[in-house]
Amino acid sequence: MKKLSTLLLFIALITVSCSDSIEAPPSSGDDFVGTTFEFTGDFTQTNNFQLFFNFEENGFIPYESDVILAYILWESDSGIDYWRPLPQTVYLSNGNVFDYNYDFAADITGNRILDMSVFLDGMIDFSTLPPAYTIDQTFRIVVVPSDFLKATNVDVNNMESIINSDQIRFEAFKVELN
Repeated sequence: MKKLSTLLLFIALITVSCSDSIEAPPSSGDDFVGTTFEFTGDFTQTNNFQLFFNFEENGFIPYESDVILAYILWESDSGIDYWRPLPQTVYLSNGNVFDYNYDFAADITGNRILDMSVFLDGMIDFSTLPPAYTIDQTFRIVVVPSDFLKATNVDVNNMESIINSDQIRFEAFKVELN
């Protein structure tokens, strides 16, 4: 059953595109509803090597108490995608080091998370990075209800651990950044 659920999630990611009004179905009370967004973008000098994702503009408003997890598509091989949790450190052959990292902004009084960003972090000139590290980078953002983390014992560094939990149901959306 877990494998079927995972397969359906990935089919949904491929076929569903974001519209102006996406609403996650209400929880039955027996499970938690998580939401997953996937986007691809380019890190450039123009965007200060940072990609922004606004939840409300993509039809979803996470609660301030929810947890935002981010993963980078590290590799695809023979139709299999390999995801790594952020932050992710990259060691270059010339000795330079940089990170893919992320943060998010929460409005505590409004009880919601506003947006999040994925960015390059390090003490190097990012404009010197090969395009393989900056162009067409794909990220998966997972919004996990905080009550789910309290009620279960999952490894937040392992996306499969979260997705395969019997107690959470995910709605998935592929979006395009402006």
